[in-house]
Amino acid sequence: MTSSRIAEIAFATPATEATQAWRSHTAKFTVHWGRAGAVVSVDGEIDAANASAFADYAKQCADCCEWLVVDLSQLTFIGTEGFSALQSVSAQCASTQTQLKVVPSSALRTLLRICDPQSRLPLVGSLSDALADVQRISRPLRLVP
Repeated sequence: MTSSRIAEIAFATPATEATQAWRSHTAKFTVHWGRAGAVVSVDGEIDAANASAFADYAKQCADCCEWLVVDLSQLTFIGTEGFSALQSVSAQCASTQTQLKVVPSSALRTLLRICDPQSRLPLVGSLSDALADVQRISRPLRLVP
């Protein structure tokens, strides 16, 4: 299944579905929609086979949210393609002024020591910390053309 087909299925009705999921051969991606944002959770592995689908999935969420939490606490493996996908999600969030928080797993922390020594990704210790952060800080309104 192509990334665009995944996005078409996953985002057909984001406002009416509280939870949506997509499964690849090594991971399950789930989005939980809130009033002003979403939590994208990944359980399993982000590798070369699904990193692009993960990035597309998370970036589509970022397009409709004030905030996005990427919960990777259940991630058992992430390759360099997964790190590139996270950078792509971060760039999308910056361009849409969507507040991003990432909850890392030990696998991600290991990769970040090598790939992100400047700690550019907005990491938080837990999902509850991330949700508290995004609820505390509201972003300014933006005009829609």
